[in-house]
Amino acid sequence: MRLMVFSIFFFLVTPSVFAEQAFSDVSPSREDYQAIEDLKLRGILEGRPDGTFGPDDRVNRAEAITIVVRAVANARNLPKADACFPDVAGDDWYVITVCYAADLDWVSGYPDGTFQPVRTVAKAEFLKILLNAYGVDTSAVKDFRDPLAKDAMNPDEWYFPFLATALSLSMTSADTFGNLNPGAALTRGQVALMMERYLLYREGQRVQELLTYAEKDIRATFTNIDALSPERAAEDVARVRLAVFGASNRQSETPIITATRKLVDALRALVDAYKLTKEGNLVSALETSGAAYRLADEADVLHSSVRPYTDRVRAYAHDLANDIREYQNKE
Repeated sequence: MRLMVFSIFFFLVTPSVFAEQAFSDVSPSREDYQAIEDLKLRGILEGRPDGTFGPDDRVNRAEAITIVVRAVANARNLPKADACFPDVAGDDWYVITVCYAADLDWVSGYPDGTFQPVRTVAKAEFLKILLNAYGVDTSAVKDFRDPLAKDAMNPDEWYFPFLATALSLSMTSADTFGNLNPGAALTRGQVALMMERYLLYREGQRVQELLTYAEKDIRATFTNIDALSPERAAEDVARVRLAVFGASNRQSETPIITATRKLVDALRALVDAYKLTKEGNLVSALETSGAAYRLADEADVLHSSVRPYTDRVRAYAHDLANDIREYQNKE
């Protein structure tokens, strides 16, 4: 297959500039710098008495909930609370925020009835807390049930709709190994990143970032096809679909987004053709490779900037169809 490197979805963005560094241990070179500075200005994050923030420190469940509650409510005017879980005492510093969140069903306890406030919060848990707090309807992604990554395969897992929603809102993306890490412990910097990304998306931004994430996973799709791993490629396409879905919800009529949606359909058909070939269903694989080719043509009509990737879809579909025909002719 021909190797191509493209960059079709990047646009110039002027980074936010802050008057001065808010925390001594959060330098402008850090990935989470802008998020931490922004959330500090919004009154959501606070530092420590010594002027540090501790961006690499782990966040426990009580801290995570307090950060989210501070973002959506006036923490000083919350109702008094004595206790709402057996391990949340009335004199704990977090009792008011935890009980406030529990009363609104943003969080729940464990099967034994405890809350475990000092347990490190996992990525999926934080996404659930944050999205519930802002009333985000995760049923919007109910039709996206394809595996999202090697560690996010089952759409019936409790965290799956929250993870899928986060992908569509540009809050997260796959790591270099193609994992989404739903059970990973979060640091204060990572919490700030995901929260600010959600807030910016909510405010009408982050479309460029979604398209950038989509392009990264489009490239990964071809890499996994070359590695004879259509299952991994299908996960890449599933993430592309969610990124484009999120971008469409912000700029649905933009020509490049409508063209990218069609490109995603072509990619999905191409990956299906390779999966069918691997399963030995050559007749269906041949038909599906033809569909991928036609969908790529349709994407070109919508916007020329997708042409580098549609060219690649056509090249792969053409080569696969030829391989299938050659094999059939030998039988």
